[in-house]
Amino acid sequence: MQAIEEPVPQHSPRERILAAARKIFLDGPPEQATMDAVAHQAGMSKKTIYREFKSQVELLAALLLENVADMGAFTPPGPDEDIELELYGVLVRMVTHFTSPRSMALARLIISEVRRYPELMSASKPKGFPRELLAQWLAAPVVRAKFQIEDPDDAAAMLFGMVMQDSGFKLLVVNNAIMPQHLIEARARRAVQIFLRGVRK
Repeated sequence: MQAIEEPVPQHSPRERILAAARKIFLDGPPEQATMDAVAHQAGMSKKTIYREFKSQVELLAALLLENVADMGAFTPPGPDEDIELELYGVLVRMVTHFTSPRSMALARLIISEVRRYPELMSASKPKGFPRELLAQWLAAPVVRAKFQIEDPDDAAAMLFGMVMQDSGFKLLVVNNAIMPQHLIEARARRAVQIFLRGVRK
């Protein structure tokens, strides 16, 4: 009996371009992060790429949206859950993702392109950006019933700052640098303790 070959999945041009852009922009050296390199990696012409993405800015925006989506959802705490423990888990997960090599490579690339594409700075952040997600979590009724959080967005920024401290700059300027997991966890635990102690009703 002849074996039936399974069909090879066909990827759309857009999917092929995004896969190539991840390889070139996020995994490769910064000096090779060009649209020519993406076209070569995807096995198509630049003209085909620009039919799917009108500019490099649009391609970077698509990668940023993917990066944010990869973090997943953050469910608000339930009435019987330990808010300190839950907030610690949320903060560790967010900072771990935000400081991953791919996330930092994307941040470096966006920063390097700001001079050529100033609209990158004026563009709105994608829905679900880490600080926005954390602010939404802090604004949950269960949290606000026990803690006096006047401005969840400011509180989210403060918590991120307490964990990142000076590590953000080091991660941006040193390729493949990482923030040790034990350091993220230790800072997050201390940040949550200090923050909740100050806003407890």
